[in-house]
Amino acid sequence: MNENELNVLIGKMKTGDRESFNQIFRRYYTPLLRFCIRFVGDTDTAAEIVQDLFVKLWSSREKLSFTTGFEPYMTRSVRNAAISYINKERSHAEANERVFGGVGESDSNDPSETLQSNNLEASYRQVLATMPEKRREVFLASRFEGLKYNEIAEKLGVSQKTVEAHMSAAIRQLREGLKEYL
Repeated sequence: MNENELNVLIGKMKTGDRESFNQIFRRYYTPLLRFCIRFVGDTDTAAEIVQDLFVKLWSSREKLSFTTGFEPYMTRSVRNAAISYINKERSHAEANERVFGGVGESDSNDPSETLQSNNLEASYRQVLATMPEKRREVFLASRFEGLKYNEIAEKLGVSQKTVEAHMSAAIRQLREGLKEYL
């Protein structure tokens, strides 16, 4: 596809022509997916990122302007979305490590540290036990099975928004139940 053909398709897409959008999608989806996989290392995650980008492209089609050209714009957008995803995942992992890292494990022979660690573990287990079943299932699947929200949703037969709501509630409940340790 040359520059003029692409500009014609973009112009038609801006006016709401779905077929033009579909042609752009078919042309750029796979290369952008491959590019994104290099960042996130996971095909499913990369596919979500690229699909989200195309959804945003369609949603804001009337306002689009590509000062550097369409391909550099899309590549930069995928890269930025991948970096945001990586940072978000890293912050989740760091938060989990801060809250749950070393639960029940004490490197010290200090009895008070051991007692506090045991108390933390007992409190953690108690908070988990008081969670509603679905909330606990979602939390454990995310944090200990390493499943992504869309995988949990599929596994439990619920929407991804429901999974997100359960996770938010579980984290809130854990923070409240463990606030004396945080």
